[in-house]
Amino acid sequence: MRIGLDAHVIGRRKTGNERYIVGLGNALAAREDLEVTAFLDAGRAWPGADGVDPVPLVRTLRSRGRLGRLLLDLPIQARHARTQLLHVQYVAPLVAGVPTVVAVHDVSFEDRPELFSTPTRLRLQATIRASTLRAAAVIALSDFTRDRLLHHYDLDPSRVFVAHAAVDGRFSQAGSGTGVDLGSLGLPGRFVLHVGDLVPRKNVPRLVAAMAALRRDGIGDVGLVLAGQDGRDTTAVEAAIASATAAGDPGWARRLGYVDDATLLALYRAATVVAYPSLYEGFGLPALEALAAGSIVVTSSTTALPEVVGHAAVLVDPEDTTALAAGLGRAIADEALRARLGVAGPARAAAFSWAGCAAATVIAYRHALRR
Repeated sequence: MRIGLDAHVIGRRKTGNERYIVGLGNALAAREDLEVTAFLDAGRAWPGADGVDPVPLVRTLRSRGRLGRLLLDLPIQARHARTQLLHVQYVAPLVAGVPTVVAVHDVSFEDRPELFSTPTRLRLQATIRASTLRAAAVIALSDFTRDRLLHHYDLDPSRVFVAHAAVDGRFSQAGSGTGVDLGSLGLPGRFVLHVGDLVPRKNVPRLVAAMAALRRDGIGDVGLVLAGQDGRDTTAVEAAIASATAAGDPGWARRLGYVDDATLLALYRAATVVAYPSLYEGFGLPALEALAAGSIVVTSSTTALPEVVGHAAVLVDPEDTTALAAGLGRAIADEALRARLGVAGPARAAAFSWAGCAAATVIAYRHALRR
C-alpha cells in the first residue's frame, strides 16, 4: 500500500500530535508491506532521518495555512506521490482524490465545550464532524475516544478503529543518559512536575492549589515545576501561584515554558512525582512517557487516563482539590507505594508500542481501501 501522512505538525511544537505522527510514521515505514510518504512544511525534516532506521519518504507542502493545505496542497501532493490513501489528524481535505483515514485524538470540544473559546469550539465541532463522516475509516487512540465518537456522531461502528499510541524508546527507564544538566534551571531540590500547555483542559490552577495545601500541611520542601507553553490559562496559573506564594518563599513554583525532549526526559527522571490531573484526555501521552521513564505518576481517574495507566499510577478525581492533594501526598511520602509504582510504571508503558499502533492502523487502512 502507498500511504500519505499529513505531517505538517512536525516542528510546530504541537507535541502530542507531533509525537503521534512521528512514532506512527516510523513504525509504518519499518513495514515491508507499505510505502509511506510524509507531507511536511517547507524547511522541516523528518526527525531522526539521518539515522539507520527506515523513515518515511518526504514531500514538501507549499502552504503553512490551514485552508491552503486542506484545499490544495494535500490533494495535489497525494496525487503526485501516487498515494492510495491519505492519513490525517482531525481534519481531512474536502476533496482528497483518494480515500482518507482520520485519526481523532479526543472529542473534548464536544464533551467539555466550556474548556474552549467559542470560535475554536465551533470550528472543531464543524470540521471534525464533517471529516469523520466522509472518511473511509476513523482511528481513535483509545477505547474511550472511540465510544465518545460513536456517541456524538452518526458513524458506522465497523469503520471506527482503535490504535493505541505509545512512547519512544528514549523515554525508557533503562535508556541512556540525557546529557542534560538541570542545575542551570534553578529547580527545587524535590519537585512535582507537570507537563502540558497552560490551557483550561490541563487543570493547572487546581494543581497549584493542591500543592499549596500540601505545603501548608507540612509536606516539606517539595516544589512545583511546570513544563509547557503558554495558553488560555496562563493568567489563571500565574494568579494561582501568586496567591499561594508565602513571603520569603518565592521559588517554590517554577515555569519553564516549552522544553526539548532531552530536557523533558531529564525532568521526568528527576521529579519526585509527575502530576497529570487533566480534566479530559483522549489518550494522555505525558502520563505514559512518565511511566516509561520510571516516574511516580498521579493522574485523573476520568476519561482515557485509567485505560492508559492501568494500576501503575495514583488515580484521583481531577475536579476535587482535596483528593488531588491527598493523592500527591501519598505519592510523595508513601515509600511502599512508590516502590510498587516504580516497578509497575515501566512495565505498563512497555505494553504499548508503535509497532502495535501501526498494525492496528493498517487494519483501518485495509478497511478504507476495501470501501
